[in-house]
Amino acid sequence: MKRSRGIVVVLLLFGVLVLLNFLFFVDNRGASEGEENGNRSSYLSSPYGTMAYYNLLEQSGLPVVRYTRSYKLLNTQPNIGTLIVIAPPIGNNPTPDELKSLAEWVEAGGLLIVIDRAIFIDIGAHVSISTSPADGGSKLGPLQPASYAEGVQHVDVTEYATRVNLKSPSTVDYIGDNQGAILAGAKAGKGKVLCLTEPYIVANNGIGKADNLAVALNILGARPPGQIAFDEYHHGYGSDGLFGGGGLLGYFHGTPVPWIVAQIALIGLLLIYNQGRRFGRPTPVRQDKRTTNLEFVSSMATITRLARATGLAMQNIYGEFHRRLCRYCGMPSNTSNARLAAAASRRGTAPEPELMDVLVRCGQVAGGAYVSDAEMLDLVSRIRAIESKMRV
Repeated sequence: MKRSRGIVVVLLLFGVLVLLNFLFFVDNRGASEGEENGNRSSYLSSPYGTMAYYNLLEQSGLPVVRYTRSYKLLNTQPNIGTLIVIAPPIGNNPTPDELKSLAEWVEAGGLLIVIDRAIFIDIGAHVSISTSPADGGSKLGPLQPASYAEGVQHVDVTEYATRVNLKSPSTVDYIGDNQGAILAGAKAGKGKVLCLTEPYIVANNGIGKADNLAVALNILGARPPGQIAFDEYHHGYGSDGLFGGGGLLGYFHGTPVPWIVAQIALIGLLLIYNQGRRFGRPTPVRQDKRTTNLEFVSSMATITRLARATGLAMQNIYGEFHRRLCRYCGMPSNTSNARLAAAASRRGTAPEPELMDVLVRCGQVAGGAYVSDAEMLDLVSRIRAIESKMRV
């Protein structure tokens, strides 16, 4: 009873914990986002995410993938020809070692497209990139004829858009205004770097405005062979972490589900402890019988024969047989043999003379009359036959 009560209490506690998780959990990720700090991950369909851009490229037949590993492993990915980095959160910016590996990858022939309002990196010894804030400015449009500006008349940006300062002997400004370029590029070794200083152009809430879509597609027009990889490692989907990779754990990241799973594990441990706990003195280990029933009967028969106690054995057998016949006929246990034989014969199938003969002779043997072993066996056999026939 105590153990059942404990299980009920544990289950009620678990139900309360689950209910509290769902009642008081508030997902503030979307509420805290804005144009300045929105998450630009291609996994997100929020206004500031870039899922629409990724899906558009995928549905257009371009070989797009999501890259969820450190830049230090880029050189081990020969299938990737283009890497798109879209405004990684400040807390997840690449490390110096990663930037060094990134520069080596670009100089080896890769195309790096950085889309961010704050870009301060060096690619090798000859390319230095920085951004500066803009104050209004004129209408944004192509600065010179180029494939990156094809079909572009006007680009719609937000007030937070910056201008890129790309210092390199091969720098080319493609789109901008009188304050500077928002899209510029330069060669770096065998590769190239493109910088776009307004993530709004490729975001879910901005890609359909003005000629933003044309810009988003044009920057991939002169790409090298290979896959187009969206950097998701620096958006928190790195395969190094427990919730990385965008898998099942990543899907539930930031929800109460991981806590619920942890609480289920805790409840399970409590149930195991509760079931394994002893509430009384230890129960002795059951001892199996060392002899069978047949061996026991054989031993008793041998003892009875050696002690010449056939009268005692018959007392037990006859007494039990007499009582069963009395219950069978509904008569008291002190009924005489004559009345019992007559009543049993009327109710059952055994002849009255046979019943009377067995009852009288068994009574004599039980009273001390001499009986041989053969007759003793015959009497017992006749008793068992009558019991079987009458189902006593």
